[in-house]
Amino acid sequence: MFPRVAILAAILLVATILSPSQLAAGDAVSHTIDVNGVSRTYLLYVPVGQSGKRLPAFIMMHGSGSTDAQQERYSNFDAFAQAHGLVVMYPNGIDKHWNDGRVIGHESAADDIGFMKAMLAEVTAQGLIDPKRVYAAGISNGGFMAQHMACVMPDALAGIGVIAATQPVDAVCASPRPMPVIFFHGTADKLVPFNGGPIAPQFGNRGSAMSNAQAVAVWQKRNSCGAAQKTQLPVKDDPMAVTVETYSCPAGRGLENVIVQDGGHTWPGAHQGWLATRILGPVTGNIDANAAMWTFFQSQAPK
Repeated sequence: MFPRVAILAAILLVATILSPSQLAAGDAVSHTIDVNGVSRTYLLYVPVGQSGKRLPAFIMMHGSGSTDAQQERYSNFDAFAQAHGLVVMYPNGIDKHWNDGRVIGHESAADDIGFMKAMLAEVTAQGLIDPKRVYAAGISNGGFMAQHMACVMPDALAGIGVIAATQPVDAVCASPRPMPVIFFHGTADKLVPFNGGPIAPQFGNRGSAMSNAQAVAVWQKRNSCGAAQKTQLPVKDDPMAVTVETYSCPAGRGLENVIVQDGGHTWPGAHQGWLATRILGPVTGNIDANAAMWTFFQSQAPK
């Protein structure tokens, strides 16, 4: 019998490999760094024609059971980065998982915070990125990891994007400095439930997550935000209605919550095949997470 974690990894591997994308991976370059005696790898994408400039940058993190290359392909972020002058780092978790601050059900004991800091230091030293405009984003385990980074290394980040994730109920998280945060979550997510509860219980004890509303409320308090204004987006590509909750926050402390009605454990705007849809649930084309994140973060930059 295979362990349940291995089964999940295999399922997500197949689902991602068989998912079509607009841009095949291959433009990003693999790098290896030593983190306290452990070799860690990441993919680095630098847009063509942007040499000599310190550019805004994204750290894009895969979900549990996936890899850096699969996240690059699934999110199709390279094409977006090329069009908008962004550097992208795709870190690779040890054994396809992140040490995201969970106590119960944690999926890794790796020094991932040390890894992120070393990766950022290396890319910054090359003169490629503006260290004041670095954003962390991820899906599922990677979304939890983005929030963990905001808790323990907030000065390195200008904002975070959390896709198909909320916050582990037992996350080790000191109150960080306020920062811009944008959530994307499907109401039919079967792995990280929109209304909170066990995380992927079909694959063993992986801890429990807050509801989407609870996780957003945490950041509403941290960022000193008021009430939200709700906007219903036009239905274009599919019947999944998208509601954007934009909170009234102080400058540079914005908060948005993108709710996809009947959406699955997916990256909005991604191009996924039938097998990925069967496993992860439906993905909406009524909003593009890549564009929505960047628009949101730009709106929060100092004027």
